[in-house]
Amino acid sequence: MDRSMLPLVITLLLVIYSFVPTSLAERVGCDLQRVDSTRGEVTYTTSQVSEGCVAQVANAAHEVHVLFLNLSRRKSEVELTLQASKQNGTETREVFLVFISNENVLVKLQAPEIPLHLVYNSSLEVFKGPKVNSTPLPSFTSKTQILDWAATKGTITSIAALDDPKSIVLRLGQDPKAPPFCFPEAQKDMGVTLEWQPRTQTPVQGCHLEGVTGHKEAYVLRIRSGSEAGPRTVTVTVKLSCTSGDAVLILQGPPYVSWLIDTNHNMQIWTTGEYSIKIFPENNIKGFELPDTPQGLIGEARKLNASIVTFVEIPLTSDVSLTVSSCGGGLQTSPAPVVTTPPKDTCSPELLMSLIQPKCGNDVMTLALNKKLVQTLQCTITGLAFWDSSCQAKDQDGHLVLSSTYSSCGMKVTDHVISNEVIINLPSGLPPLRKKVQCIDMDSLSFQLGLYLSPHFLQASNTIELGQQGFVQVSMSPLTSEVTVQLDSCHLDLGPEGDMVELIQSRAAKGSCVSLLSPSPEGDPRFSFLLRVYMVPTPAAGTLSCNLALHPSTLSQEVYKTVSMRLNIVSPDLSGKGLVLPSVLGITFGAFLIGALLTAALWYIYSHTRAPSKREPVVAVAAPASSESSSTNHSIGSTQSTPCSTSSMA
Repeated sequence: MDRSMLPLVITLLLVIYSFVPTSLAERVGCDLQRVDSTRGEVTYTTSQVSEGCVAQVANAAHEVHVLFLNLSRRKSEVELTLQASKQNGTETREVFLVFISNENVLVKLQAPEIPLHLVYNSSLEVFKGPKVNSTPLPSFTSKTQILDWAATKGTITSIAALDDPKSIVLRLGQDPKAPPFCFPEAQKDMGVTLEWQPRTQTPVQGCHLEGVTGHKEAYVLRIRSGSEAGPRTVTVTVKLSCTSGDAVLILQGPPYVSWLIDTNHNMQIWTTGEYSIKIFPENNIKGFELPDTPQGLIGEARKLNASIVTFVEIPLTSDVSLTVSSCGGGLQTSPAPVVTTPPKDTCSPELLMSLIQPKCGNDVMTLALNKKLVQTLQCTITGLAFWDSSCQAKDQDGHLVLSSTYSSCGMKVTDHVISNEVIINLPSGLPPLRKKVQCIDMDSLSFQLGLYLSPHFLQASNTIELGQQGFVQVSMSPLTSEVTVQLDSCHLDLGPEGDMVELIQSRAAKGSCVSLLSPSPEGDPRFSFLLRVYMVPTPAAGTLSCNLALHPSTLSQEVYKTVSMRLNIVSPDLSGKGLVLPSVLGITFGAFLIGALLTAALWYIYSHTRAPSKREPVVAVAAPASSESSSTNHSIGSTQSTPCSTSSMA
């Protein structure tokens, strides 16, 4: 190669190398290392075992369970708890438990009111707990021999091999989702049948993020996927022994995992899936899409301006507890003093913001924040205002009340939706919380129920006959794309002496004779119902009421509105047979006319076809007078009114 070309080649190689992406670890500037065990501790309960299986044994007189323990040291102590099924009416069957350990073990058993027969190998050194029937296991040299012998005692319900367990919970009873036979599989998820807590301490890693100032600390928990995918809620308990310092909790797991978080510290929370806070478990909060690698999660912590990262990775679990003895002070290599003063601020911003629910009416937007609920959340609020900070909330009867007309305080008004921004001021040093709020101007909209007697919805009516199908449409005026309407529930009230007939519940048809129909071309909700009422006296009127869920197009929050209409119910005779009076009269007259014509025809045929003969005298014989009487006993009863009833009168 010409020496004059060498500098050009070197320059070209340097340019190419500069375009090669560096590793993510280099980009985030974090070298994970195991931290001192005194700084943090992680414990968890899991149903994942190194090998196992679960079976559903039908018509079995007893359950057979086999446990293999692989212990790391001699004379370990293991807590074993047997829990009976909580299903009503289910009797606890006798349990045949085969307990095998590779090392001498002290077993502390809890099996309240469970008929148990324990079979153990020679490693069971000490047994504490209630007196149970126990038998030494015959001498076997392999797992296969042990399982073959256990199968002679009955069909095996479960098999589990556990590596160094600290505690085991075995739940008795059948798993309806399990197969009929138990074939051990590697890395098996035992589901609800068995959960255990490892004895080995979970390694906790940490690092400093280069180039990030401050003392915000991120706690990153990553849960690996299990052998079986299915909806699962993981309870995460975080205990921080500090009263100050910013903290971030990042939870990453499989897409089918949701989180229930119990924390004693004010934390910023990022999770995959959905999560809820323990004090408000019904309030599910949607999470984020997060990377599924350790370095990717550390990169997310950097985005949240965290300077210190604590990282833990564990298998699929049901409960995990993270206890940290220091926070916001850097990585410790020696034990840190534990602060025993309970934290003063455990406020959850997400739950606090969920209490902000405005209402609109009479040209005024109003929201009231219950001060007791704020105290329950352990939040401290210094002020509550609209976007225009001059519009401040007032303290009234235990509430912070914030209100304004549509023409002030920075309100944005469209035809039917009013919007603004609410600002919650917190103590000094904390940024204010902001939430965009909207509500529907109910005064500008009207809603009406319409009853029709045909599926064409051509002519409205306020009268319906028993046994007749009614078609209902909910109309909103004026039509607008800003608000959509859904039927949340509907019912027909037949008065104080009648029944309440449920038609729609939880946005689903109630009964086989109620149908949710396709909306009208304008989007109006529709449904149909067939009403049969067996009551004495038959109701002559009723009130049809529907609860409507209204959705602003730019907001997920729902607003509810109830609309009603009065119905006249025609009560025909023979309602139990489905015949009205005109039909009965028509059938009776028709039968009479046919009988008269048939009699005349027969007389005509007889008089013209009989042979001529001498007439015989007619002898009249007087019959004794008789009387016939009949009585009909009517049994009057009533049955519950339903949208479609097949019961009949006696």
